[in-house]
Amino acid sequence: METPIVKLSDEELNTVYEPSEDSYLLMDALEADLESLHAMKPRICLEIGSGSGIVITALAMALKRHNVQFIAIDINPDACRATRRTSLINSVDINVLQMNLLDCIRIKYTFDIILFNPPYVVTEYNEVIDDRLVFKTWAGGKNGRQVMEQVFAIIPKILSDAGLFYLVVIKENDPEYIFSTFKKLNMSGEIVHERKIRGEHLYILRFCKVKETKS
Repeated sequence: METPIVKLSDEELNTVYEPSEDSYLLMDALEADLESLHAMKPRICLEIGSGSGIVITALAMALKRHNVQFIAIDINPDACRATRRTSLINSVDINVLQMNLLDCIRIKYTFDIILFNPPYVVTEYNEVIDDRLVFKTWAGGKNGRQVMEQVFAIIPKILSDAGLFYLVVIKENDPEYIFSTFKKLNMSGEIVHERKIRGEHLYILRFCKVKETKS
């Protein structure tokens, strides 16, 4: 899987999440699944909180031979511009929308691949609601899950029946708790990649809908 070229200005680095270990680990997980993603023949892929756009662009580059629509959303207008630029530099077409998480997504059972590298750092609640855009790139509140949990119940409603949801978390987020939350939503999950770096234990979780068995 080719790593996209990303060019962030000094000004953008103040508000846009610069590609880091978690970004690359998510790309590694996608690369490991690439054969099955090709076989899936996805039609629409979505990234929640695209930041620099490196991950959704890497996926778009890898799936270029398919007729896939790519959508990236971010609350930060600087990140939206950065994502669009990253896609253009790397010759792929990504539709970029400015919104908070999934607030304006209404279509059901549509997205074949959903990516989310959320703000997962354990912080005080006031850091989550701080208006400064840079806080929104990392502040995860209590257990680091306050932001990511806002989308959990929506994922099964917008994911296609055979779709996959990839989520970046750290040990402090309690992956087992997240698995149990999704189990209640009739989705199964597993750890597909993990890496220890600089005091953080990163995990990539992958979820799919539980297939109903005919009695």
